[in-house]
Amino acid sequence: MCMRKRMYGKLTALALAGAMVLSGCGQSGGNSGTSTADSKAETSASSSAETSSEKKPESIGRTDIISANSSDIRSMDPQVGVDSPSATLNFHIYNGLIKIDDNREPVGDLAESFEIVDDTKYKFKLRKGVKFHNGDELKASDVKFSLERAKTMPKAMSNASAIDHVSVDGDYEVTIHLSNPCPAFLYILNDTSMKILSEKAVTEAGDTYGEAPIGTGPFMFKEWVPNDHWTLVRFDDYFDGPATATSITTRIIPEGSARTIALETGEIDVILAVDPVDAVNIENCKDLVLESWPAPSVEFMAMNTTKKGLDDVRVRQAINYATNRQEFVDTIVEGRGEVATSVVAKTVPGWNEDVKPYPQDLEKAKELLAEAGYENGLDLKMYVSGEVRSRAAQVVQAQLAQVGINVDINVYEWGAFQDAINAGEHDLLILGWVNTTCDPAYSVTQLFHSRNCGMSGNRAYLKDDKVDEMIDAAAVETNQEKRLQIYKDLQVRLNELCPWVPLYYKYSMVGRRADLKGFKFNKNTSFHYLGDCYYEK
Repeated sequence: MCMRKRMYGKLTALALAGAMVLSGCGQSGGNSGTSTADSKAETSASSSAETSSEKKPESIGRTDIISANSSDIRSMDPQVGVDSPSATLNFHIYNGLIKIDDNREPVGDLAESFEIVDDTKYKFKLRKGVKFHNGDELKASDVKFSLERAKTMPKAMSNASAIDHVSVDGDYEVTIHLSNPCPAFLYILNDTSMKILSEKAVTEAGDTYGEAPIGTGPFMFKEWVPNDHWTLVRFDDYFDGPATATSITTRIIPEGSARTIALETGEIDVILAVDPVDAVNIENCKDLVLESWPAPSVEFMAMNTTKKGLDDVRVRQAINYATNRQEFVDTIVEGRGEVATSVVAKTVPGWNEDVKPYPQDLEKAKELLAEAGYENGLDLKMYVSGEVRSRAAQVVQAQLAQVGINVDINVYEWGAFQDAINAGEHDLLILGWVNTTCDPAYSVTQLFHSRNCGMSGNRAYLKDDKVDEMIDAAAVETNQEKRLQIYKDLQVRLNELCPWVPLYYKYSMVGRRADLKGFKFNKNTSFHYLGDCYYEK
């Protein structure tokens, strides 16, 4: 085990109260590149992958891979479990018609080929002989069932909303008919919620399907012990050939420091989401490697616009003026990120570089609060889950206290947190959004369209006709230049309405054992595939 001291950035007095020094790595000369903040985004993310042709069968040793995550999954039904922990698991169990390649281009997955017949008609020819984990062959009827089911599922219906109906021609040809043009449609098909299910398995399981999934992917479900671990095993009849890894187990370890220690001692092989405060410890340990890349995500504080006080745009603007975003970059992600300027991640096409964050101006914040009738301040409830976001909530609490806003922090286990915010119980929440489609529609439609309030993604409960009109217009605009401009204009509108305080853009960081082979960092979506991982003999 490497020995070192855990380093913390400067936090507010309240946030520092629980900080402790932990034993750990002391070596210099880590394995992830140079040490400046800018260069931390350009580590070995693209150099660690090893192609199949480089693997020598006689050199492969241990292939049971163990990872760790901070939160448990919600469901193994991909149209229900769209949160990051669930999506990571489902990424290994299921396939879609389409996947996004390293160049951000849509290519066939279950589809052997596809054709855009016209603006509203997409034809797909399925691969023959693809097996579900129960041994049944994938048929066009399963695709039709899956996509039409998605239209009825609260967490999937936004992605499936463009679909009018699906028609089949025999067992291997599918045509998706859209109600309107949708230029982002092929990218949307890459999302977890659009994966293809076995009609037979879902129908037979009914409401319990999410506990015993059947997919076509490289791994099959073995077991799930809630709040402890889940395990997948290799599916040897996978259509693209069996994976190298024979099993994948993810342990649920809420504390970031405990995950890092488990990595150091070899109890686990990889951490797919390293907490920023633990990154330097991994960098400084010769037995470990930290891989990092700017994530297609934004960390934000959402304000429930239906709640008293927050239903006034002046109060929401005041909260933006009271917030010092740089403090989050410096203390919460320890410089491994940058101030968020918009609700759209910087790496996503259509990000508007001209939108600027509200500067911290405490006097302006107090002035706006007084205009709104809150010169004596107001009390708000903050809902969060997880160690990092709990510390971020403490920073918010300290900053808003300077303008008379009292924040009561409520920390929940991940599942209970999801239930609470889906029900709209919160005044404020801190959360992150990962764009898994490489298209700007996914950064705004679920999060701000009035039809998606609550479980579908709009946890600010924003209802604004102009926002809806712009999202709808961009969704059907086939001229890409005009379409991206609509999204840029939309970001200006949202910056005025302030349903969020965009906090920071972070880096996706993976920590792994230095001798773990075959890991490939996914720069596009931050969902990393573990099926190629192995150790040499």
